Amino acid sequence: MTLPDRAMRDRIIALALLALLLFGFWFGPVSAYVDLLQSGADEIDQKMALLQRYRVLATSAPRLETTGPASADASILMPDLPEAQAVARLQETLKTAAAAAQIQIRGFQVMRNEPLPGAIRFGVRIRGSGDAAGLGQLLYAIAEARPLLVTDNLQVQSRAAAPAAAAVPLEFQLDVYGFRPGTPS
Repeated sequence: MTLPDRAMRDRIIALALLALLLFGFWFGPVSAYVDLLQSGADEIDQKMALLQRYRVLATSAPRLETTGPASADASILMPDLPEAQAVARLQETLKTAAAAAQIQIRGFQVMRNEPLPGAIRFGVRIRGSGDAAGLGQLLYAIAEARPLLVTDNLQVQSRAAAPAAAAVPLEFQLDVYGFRPGTPS
């Protein structure tokens, strides 16, 4: 074998090894990276389609029309009633929510009014008992109530029972506040 033939053969072997190396590199990490990019693009396409559906639903949903701050206040403030009537309405709302949640109300205590800018905060302290699910339903009903009701100072106690005894209801106490327009009387 002559020297030029050997050099040519070495070049062919080197080129074959380089081609084999490139082929392995392409079907190894490069192919995995391309597949990753493609799956990411597919996921983005799916999320864009979902976003378009949400946008269509949002534009077709009925909108609440407000004519200004007075209508916004109307949805969160109790009607302009005397204090005793506002507290009685709050108590009736809470009794209805407690009955729906199967909570036993043990007592109400009327809280002192507190003047705020543009409104008066009034409230009651509730003492009651019931299971955890019922308490959760009551708190949810209070949070979703209109006019707006706000809870504060929730205290929950459980009486210790023997392991074989029936479930003991939770004892709880919480303050619930409502808001009405006006100045303090």
